[in-house]
Amino acid sequence: MCSTLGFSQVDIRKNAEAFSKGIECKYKEDVQGAITHFEEALKYMPDDAASMFELSEQYVRAGRMDEGFAMSKKAAELDPENKWYQMRLGMFYRNREQFEEFADIYERLTVKYPDDINLLSDLLEVYLVTENYKKALEKLDLLENQAGANEMVAEQRLEIYKRQGNNKKMISELEKMIANNPENTRYYHMLAKVYTDSGKEKEAIKLYNQIKEIDPNDQYINISLLEYYEKKGDLDKAFEELIAAINNKNLDFNTKANIYEYWFNKFEDTKAIDQQALRAGNAFVEAYPDNQLGYLILASYYIKGDDFEHCKQMAVKALEFDRSNYGAWQYLVLCEAPLMEFDSLKKHSVEALQYYPTQPVFYWFAGVSHAYDKQDEEAIKYFEKGRKFVTDKKLLADFDSYLGDLYHSVGEVEKAFDAYDRVLRVEPDNALVLNNYAYYLALRKERLDEAKTMAQHAVELEPESAIYLDSYAWVLYELGEYQTAEKQMEKAIQLLPNPDKTYYEHYADILEKVNKLEKAEEYRNKAKEL
Repeated sequence: MCSTLGFSQVDIRKNAEAFSKGIECKYKEDVQGAITHFEEALKYMPDDAASMFELSEQYVRAGRMDEGFAMSKKAAELDPENKWYQMRLGMFYRNREQFEEFADIYERLTVKYPDDINLLSDLLEVYLVTENYKKALEKLDLLENQAGANEMVAEQRLEIYKRQGNNKKMISELEKMIANNPENTRYYHMLAKVYTDSGKEKEAIKLYNQIKEIDPNDQYINISLLEYYEKKGDLDKAFEELIAAINNKNLDFNTKANIYEYWFNKFEDTKAIDQQALRAGNAFVEAYPDNQLGYLILASYYIKGDDFEHCKQMAVKALEFDRSNYGAWQYLVLCEAPLMEFDSLKKHSVEALQYYPTQPVFYWFAGVSHAYDKQDEEAIKYFEKGRKFVTDKKLLADFDSYLGDLYHSVGEVEKAFDAYDRVLRVEPDNALVLNNYAYYLALRKERLDEAKTMAQHAVELEPESAIYLDSYAWVLYELGEYQTAEKQMEKAIQLLPNPDKTYYEHYADILEKVNKLEKAEEYRNKAKEL
């Protein structure tokens, strides 16, 4: 309250004029103008609580929080009976997390204004935040006396009991809620869960059966039963409820997708889990034939069993509904490669890159499919671009290994050898690269000692590989180590039931060098026959 005693009529008039102008600026949202006029009003009447109250709001809007708080506090001290002044100061305390000061003010206000439910609700909220559950329960009782029994009050009381871990009172409260609203199955679900958590399984299953009687199509009954059976350890029954949930027309699709993900993220892959995925996938396809999820689930199932044809069909179906789905594109190219469908693989890997231009997997298959069609230059472009997006060292080595072979194929030998060097720095035991590198060096009669080391190491890594033995023998041949070359070449031919002509030609060349001319002629003729 502002007293006019001691102020001249001029001061009073000027204060009123400035205050009026401040209010006018306030409604025009002219914050700075309002501040200027309210401050002016206080120059004429420094104890004007109304100007202080208005000024505190404008300070806050200008970001001057501390000044706003100080001004609000002063207004409340000058006029302690003013409800609005006290409420604003209380809110300042709450925002500053000075909850005790807030509670002191609002406790007084609720006594003075017992019918103001908003005051009571604000006070209750702070008691919940500060975990003063005793006081919170007292206020809930008051709120219930004033507003009557209602769902909001009951649920807040229930939340307090839950936080306290007081299952007994939770059960009592839920039983009252069910008695007041026996058609609301949500409370049955809540009570059944409390019973389950308390080890009262018979009471819980009785409630679930009641839910089915009240509403056979209750949207959450299957989820609740899934949790119930899972908690009991009966995973077979729990999974049956998952399938029932997918088929429940009243349960929304996103919830179904979430419980599917929840279930299958819990378990490692086994045959039993794979069969469950098959059932879930089929259930989704049946319930949602125009949604990609079921088809993606089935694609995942089929690819695990190397059933590439069915996996491809599911991926194609998924792409009908979402052409930009990464998983569907990935399944598609991963299936077309082993099926040797290189024309489709080329088309689809290139199309997938339109949606995912930074995904190495699609560059890889674009490169492979072009290489299969002898379009080596195009293949090189895809491998070179794709390798820039690879972060995995093993995959990067695979890209470089392929690039080495392709560069050699197009006659860019130095680039081929650079690619092989990159692989061997990361994977010194990469037998394929060791073999190819050594053989190409031998063909060029370059760095033969290095070639020998590489070829020998490849054979050590895979001693039963006829290809590697052949390469090693040819490196030895170029080095003039004919006796050793003969032994290695003989092993290579013995490992193959039907060697191609290159093996016979190499063997014949080596046999000539060790003066086994008749035998050399024999193998030369075999090569010609082939």
